[in-house]
Amino acid sequence: MCVCVVCACVCVCEGECVWSPMFLQHPSPWRRWTNQSPRCLFSFHHGVQPGASSARGTDHLRDEMSEDAFNAPERAEYRYLVQDEDEDEEQYVRHRHYVSPLQVLSRRCILLICLAVATLLCLAVYLGYEAKTLPPGMTRVSTQCGDFRGRHKDGAYSFKGIPYAAPPVGPLRWAPPAEPVCSSGVSDAGCFRSACPQVRPLSKDGRVIGQEDCLFLNVWTPTLSQGAKLPVVVWIHGGYLLMLSGGEPQYSPTEKLAADTRMVYVSFNYRLNAFGFMALKLLSEGSPTNTSGNYGFMDQIAALKWVQKNIHVFGGDPAKVTIFGHSSGGTSVWTLMTSPLAKGLFRAAVDMSGSYILNATLEQAESANLAFLKKTGCTDVTCLRGLSISQILQAIPWDEYPSWAGADLTDLPLRGHFVGPIALVDGYVLEAPPFDVWEQKREFSDVPFVVGTTEQEIEFSPPAANISMWTWEDYRWFVTDKLQSFSESLPEEALRLYPSSAPCPTRDHCPGLSFATMASDIRVTCPNNDLALKAAAALDSPVYRYLVTHKPSGPVNATSDLLPFASRFSFHSLDVVSFFRGLEVVLGRPLSDADEKFQSLITQHLVTFATTGKMDSSWPEYPSATALLSDRLRVAQNYSADRCELWRNNSLFSYAWIN
Repeated sequence: MCVCVVCACVCVCEGECVWSPMFLQHPSPWRRWTNQSPRCLFSFHHGVQPGASSARGTDHLRDEMSEDAFNAPERAEYRYLVQDEDEDEEQYVRHRHYVSPLQVLSRRCILLICLAVATLLCLAVYLGYEAKTLPPGMTRVSTQCGDFRGRHKDGAYSFKGIPYAAPPVGPLRWAPPAEPVCSSGVSDAGCFRSACPQVRPLSKDGRVIGQEDCLFLNVWTPTLSQGAKLPVVVWIHGGYLLMLSGGEPQYSPTEKLAADTRMVYVSFNYRLNAFGFMALKLLSEGSPTNTSGNYGFMDQIAALKWVQKNIHVFGGDPAKVTIFGHSSGGTSVWTLMTSPLAKGLFRAAVDMSGSYILNATLEQAESANLAFLKKTGCTDVTCLRGLSISQILQAIPWDEYPSWAGADLTDLPLRGHFVGPIALVDGYVLEAPPFDVWEQKREFSDVPFVVGTTEQEIEFSPPAANISMWTWEDYRWFVTDKLQSFSESLPEEALRLYPSSAPCPTRDHCPGLSFATMASDIRVTCPNNDLALKAAAALDSPVYRYLVTHKPSGPVNATSDLLPFASRFSFHSLDVVSFFRGLEVVLGRPLSDADEKFQSLITQHLVTFATTGKMDSSWPEYPSATALLSDRLRVAQNYSADRCELWRNNSLFSYAWIN
């Protein structure tokens, strides 16, 4: 047997090995080596069946070749030199015989090769495992529409930006929400996705933000155990149905809140302003619902359906869903309560500072919104769906009627001056005005219900920027100027019920406090007393009413779109900001003991309600009493009844908050 010293090729030799002529033609040292080695000269490239002596000859070699012998073509000749000690002889051989290298490898070599292959396989398995293993602080869930990678911090998990409906673009603009497109891979859910299109502040010159591909929701949970069956709070953000999102700082859930309260929280975006609530005859014609508008409410229902299908994988119980809404989110709550489309999707509801008025018909809204259509210059649906986001937002009648910006809603009303409808009774989401649904015993959700407001609602954005510097004469002038449009006697009656001698927690700002309380009673507090009363009459489930009377330890640090004014009293959103543990950030200073007690108090009672469907024994049902929330809970019967009676008797409930 011979092995080539260059390519390690092996040949089986019956006699001597010979070197190829190509090496014999090379100069020394190869030539010298062959001359000194008369017994072993072999082929460099292939290894060959060596030639024997001249006496044996080519015929003998051919006879002894195995059946594997290779017959070289006639044109190829391989020259082998056999040198005996006494003679020179040349011989031509046309046969070569190959043997697999594995037959001659040592056991050590085979073992090393096997170990190398095994090492590579182990490395491949490890790298595959690492690719699927989540880094620290991350986690993963599988929903009915794909897998999502979330985060873990502050004792809870969060999953942000999960699509619950298809992007409402192209033909889906101004159409009911469609099912989301499911992903086959793992989608990252580590941050909030785009808000829905809007302007901030609410004007034609406002800053445009958001994208139409915005129907995402977010989940916070203390556990991913499907057997936990925790209560679920679905948060519906406010913003006039025109702005904000489900991920606003200090105005949405957090990991810490989920960990501390042992509840699952869900927030979501829904279509806003013209994208979510535009009613036009052009859009109604040919639509699958035979109507238009209220697309934002349809989005909310789609989000609640997603919760029913998927919340169990986040440790939540779909049978223990409570909807929380603030401002227009509160309006959304009692809209959903009176919509047949939302029945069975939640078991309890909390309306924080929602609207009282929701009774515009589809025809009324379509007529009012012709101002929008005129600004667009469109005459058909194709043109409307071809408009850019900016073109649509700029065409909204923000200031002229129907005055979507609602600038007057934080002022005392002026007789005959109303804001046009955004939400409406469309015959699909709402078959009738909510109060009619209750009174006529139509189809609605009979669930435990909380109605809450704050004592100085309008102070978050008062009508006069200098209200903090008003004198009592300024206060008297403003009240008289507005209310005398209803009757000559009304201003004096109002000033008697809201006197300058009323208690004031500060040395200044007191005229502004009285004005804010009066305007809030007209716009929010008294109408919502009536709303709670109508609910209590219609529902077999318990109804509760609260009024926040707590005054924070300092003014609001007015740096956000949510709170643009340095409010000093019980401002709009004080309750929900405190529940979300954002009060310290909003005030821009450490909380006082009273602030801490108020924050703990409202959290405790709302968690109790979401967990059990009722308040504890210290909080009676309405209309037996109203809970007054400050650093402690006080119970009042017929709170502010004389003031509310004044506004009812003068028909001012029709000027309550709308939209």
